[in-house]
Amino acid sequence: MILNKTLIALIIGPCIPHRHYVCILGFLGLTISYIMRFCLSMALTEMVQRPKHKIDPDACATREPPDEKLPKEKEFKWSGEEQGRVNAAFFWGYTITLIPGGLTSEKLGAKITLEIFIGITSILCFITPIIARTLEVWGMIVLRFCMGLAQGFVYASLHDVVAAWVPKFERGLWGSVVFSGAHSGNALNSLLSALLIGWTGRWDIVFYVWGIFGLVWTVLYGFTTYAFPNAHPNMKPKEKEILDAYLAEIQKKETTTYTPWKEIFKSNPVWAINICMFGHSWALFMTVTSLPLYFSSVMRFNIKKNGYANAGLYIAMWIICILSGYFVDFLEKRNYLSTIWSRKIFTTVASVGPSLGLVGAGYAGCSALWSQVSFITGMATMGFFYPSLKINPIDLAPSYAATIGAMMHTTGALAGDIAPYVTGAMTPNSTLAEWRLVFWVSFVIMSLTNIYYLLFAKADIQPWNSAKKPEPAGDK
Repeated sequence: MILNKTLIALIIGPCIPHRHYVCILGFLGLTISYIMRFCLSMALTEMVQRPKHKIDPDACATREPPDEKLPKEKEFKWSGEEQGRVNAAFFWGYTITLIPGGLTSEKLGAKITLEIFIGITSILCFITPIIARTLEVWGMIVLRFCMGLAQGFVYASLHDVVAAWVPKFERGLWGSVVFSGAHSGNALNSLLSALLIGWTGRWDIVFYVWGIFGLVWTVLYGFTTYAFPNAHPNMKPKEKEILDAYLAEIQKKETTTYTPWKEIFKSNPVWAINICMFGHSWALFMTVTSLPLYFSSVMRFNIKKNGYANAGLYIAMWIICILSGYFVDFLEKRNYLSTIWSRKIFTTVASVGPSLGLVGAGYAGCSALWSQVSFITGMATMGFFYPSLKINPIDLAPSYAATIGAMMHTTGALAGDIAPYVTGAMTPNSTLAEWRLVFWVSFVIMSLTNIYYLLFAKADIQPWNSAKKPEPAGDK
């Protein structure tokens, strides 16, 4: 306990409220989780020999010479289909454990759940090059599947972190801070992983570096945070008063042995979140897993230029995510906008903007400038999902935020299962015309799922949030 207090004092100082420190660490945990999750996408561009495609009549000219430090002959000769299986294997595991992850977090607490499973992810990331070189494709499929299993527990647990530590009047900003770790992770992965590979001439370096960072985060989080506000032994009186009032307001359930599954599955607002999340995740995971290939094969960027281009998207998304959190909190505090209209308006912005940006980039042709402007301005608006759709489960049921958040991300993970396969099937030759069709499919999916959300979304606490386990008939 003394060690905990000393570390906290050294790291966060006397001025930062502990609830904000917990959110910052949650943000960093999600950041490193996303880097470990997707660094393979960037590494694959230098791991695997490219297959020869038929001539593309719209092909762009090569823009930069290849990096001299990188070997001309790639280490692996996996087919496009095999690479698709490796990429999708993560989501097969991720889909399975999202709901169990939410339930585990509610029973054991988010703190221990995050420590265990980010730690496991870090170890798996570190040993990725060993598995790739010894067991090839099928070894990588198993490893990525196991990493997905572990990561399913991580995202679900963060909903419980926000529900336990962030009062409603701060939820737009600090919920956005925590979940924006996805965008910062994608940005840092695209930029730093590409630079690490280019500087060292080694694709395996990224797995070693990010695996070590994940283990460092696990130790830091374990020694400097507390599971719940009432577990903190010396919280400042003002912060304790704020959090005690918040916990009393949301009527935290007395026991976690009962989950009102029937009410949850019958809830139209819950279905609205899940369906809209499918559209959001389709575009996001298609972009994360496939855009490095688009920039490499269509735009003809080398590894460093590829990294800069991808990073620009996620940095813009990250900035908008944080700024939109401030904006949403400002509007709601001043009563300029009700919570439900805030959720609907900004979810719509985050759906329409990216879908238009993707289509626009497809028609920018070989113009590197206009292609990147369209991608960046469009995908940046996806940041508005975080103070809207992403925190909507906490609006509906703070007591079951992790479970509903897990359902939401299970639906999103299903999009991750499907989108890489569909993208690969639609782009066998990776021509510009094929990619334009991919972007139009994303536009249609995002638009239809957003319409459903507009019709059925809500933002008030649902009656079943305080549900009690029904008593057996004989006990009445």
